[in-house]
Amino acid sequence: MIALPTVKKIQARDTYEPNRTSTTLELLFDLVYVIAVSAAASGFHQRLSEHDFSGFLTFIVAFFILWNAWTSFTWFASGYDPDDWYYRLSVMMQMFGSLMIAANINQFFEQGLTWVGVTGYAIMRLASCSQWWRVYRQVPGHQKIAKRSIFGLLTLQAIWISWLFLPTSLQTPALFLFISAELLMPLWARTEQFNNWHPQHIAERYGLLTIIVLGEGVLGVSNTIHHFMVNSIYPANAIILLGSSLVALLFALWWLYFTIPFDTILANQRRRHDLFLFGYGHFFVFASLAGLGSALNLVADAVDTDVAKQAVLQPYAMGLLMAMLLAFLLTLTALRSLICRKSSHNILAMTIAAALIGFSYIAVVLGLPITYGVWLSILAPVVMIGYFTQDNKHWLA
Repeated sequence: MIALPTVKKIQARDTYEPNRTSTTLELLFDLVYVIAVSAAASGFHQRLSEHDFSGFLTFIVAFFILWNAWTSFTWFASGYDPDDWYYRLSVMMQMFGSLMIAANINQFFEQGLTWVGVTGYAIMRLASCSQWWRVYRQVPGHQKIAKRSIFGLLTLQAIWISWLFLPTSLQTPALFLFISAELLMPLWARTEQFNNWHPQHIAERYGLLTIIVLGEGVLGVSNTIHHFMVNSIYPANAIILLGSSLVALLFALWWLYFTIPFDTILANQRRRHDLFLFGYGHFFVFASLAGLGSALNLVADAVDTDVAKQAVLQPYAMGLLMAMLLAFLLTLTALRSLICRKSSHNILAMTIAAALIGFSYIAVVLGLPITYGVWLSILAPVVMIGYFTQDNKHWLA
């Protein structure tokens, strides 16, 4: 007779456990958010190509919906994660809920939040509450955070379900009120167990989501190259110059982000407000990076003669791309300065980078082809890489 697998007693993970890395289950979970990020960036690109700037707010809300679901799973897994069959089935249900959220993101720009997304959140939260209940029953000293988390998650889900039945005139103001409640609930729940997370693990998880968001830009570059290849009117040198400039920009942004040793900083300077600064500060980093991926598609539209005749001109595309690039560099620099007390060169590096971005945009407005404008803008993150690398050497010394 085959014995049923046992359910392990859940325990709080060692917050300084050596060699703590992301599990294959976490990587599988992240695949859902490849789809969700792509859907949000695609809808944003469509709005920008139509000169509909209300898409900025819609994109921010859509990105918050998917980011909030990802962070809820990530911070719990960093603190507990028993990796037994019950936990794995719970994560499977959270993946299913996340896929429903991703499906809603696909239609969010036309229909807004629908019952599909709310149901996806309900499935995720019920699965998450089942794990918090284990913490409440089995982890000494963690009853308060578990009880507050269960109460907060169920309360939040109840008000989101009620949101579906509100009059249309009240849904928009209520949406932002409920988002504020979403941000405050984890801080309230973790007032005593604020440090129950692994610094290297959390830094790696956020780094992996950065890679996922950068992947949207890589997809945009790939689509651009493919589009120009199937249209014989574009010479080979034009395709190579444009494609390589976009790849070089993404590569520089990857290099810049991972130049900052967030894992070492979090391990050496763990503070109560790191949950707020690092966790919530990354929302703006991710959102600006995803927006930059949407703007990269506008570059292809601007270079494409047929599309350019309709709406997207090179100065317009360059302006939005530079705005997203500036937003990413500003938010990343601000996060670096707030997280690390020893950070320096932030103002100098950001000032030089902003000047280079402004110069790149003005050059395109004055007639420089956007391909060369993008190449010029790459100097902005390159300068910051130089300064931040220099700072790292001083920290190690």
